[in-house]
Amino acid sequence: MSTLAIESEFCLDQGFELVDHGDGWATLACDVQARHSNRHGNAHGGLLATLLDTSMGLATRSNGRVDNLGTASLTVNYLKPARGRIAVHAHVRRSGRTLAFCEAEARNANDEVVATASAVFAVSPIAS
Repeated sequence: MSTLAIESEFCLDQGFELVDHGDGWATLACDVQARHSNRHGNAHGGLLATLLDTSMGLATRSNGRVDNLGTASLTVNYLKPARGRIAVHAHVRRSGRTLAFCEAEARNANDEVVATASAVFAVSPIAS
């Protein structure tokens, strides 16, 4: 099994960090910088969507049985403005031969939920 890591240069350039992971879950974090902010000084929705999507993708790959995946569907619910350090915990609800269903929650430094997401990933298992 390969080591789980953030491989996307785009995500690494945004400062995404893989905090922890286990079988079927992953936690990522990002410190919101001025370059990540909208005109109100809050985290841009695109940053949060990318952080949520990436965390769910890593959760899907965390079992070591997925070779490749692609986001087929992503739904994001923005609950409140986000600033500072944002941590996202994602987990796999169900993973089958070709699809994985995931959920994630983004929290600020005060442990308040700022956004939630659900996604469906098309997955390709590692050939045995």
